[in-house]
Amino acid sequence: TVKDAKICLLTCAFEPPKMKSKHDVVIKNVEEYNELADAEHTFFTEMIAKVKDSGANLVLCQWGFDDEANHLLLANDLPSVRWVGGVEIELISIATGAKIVPRFDDL
Repeated sequence: TVKDAKICLLTCAFEPPKMKSKHDVVIKNVEEYNELADAEHTFFTEMIAKVKDSGANLVLCQWGFDDEANHLLLANDLPSVRWVGGVEIELISIATGAKIVPRFDDL
């Protein structure tokens, strides 16, 4: 149960940005894998900090997010819902006065 919900309405994906061109990432050893995992964890931690700094205590996202993001959101007491339809996002915004956030930089 979320009391006095302050909703973060996201129409952007809650995940690290994808490369715009096609590249292969070659991981040759455990250290490189751990480096990549740490970078992803840091990215999600920064995204969650932006959401918390905005004052939100509930995240509704039009797009999906992976298991790592889901885990970190719950670990930071930010319940979330993914794959919320665009029409529903707009209706929630109208009903609650919450601002729709198209990019994380806009938080």
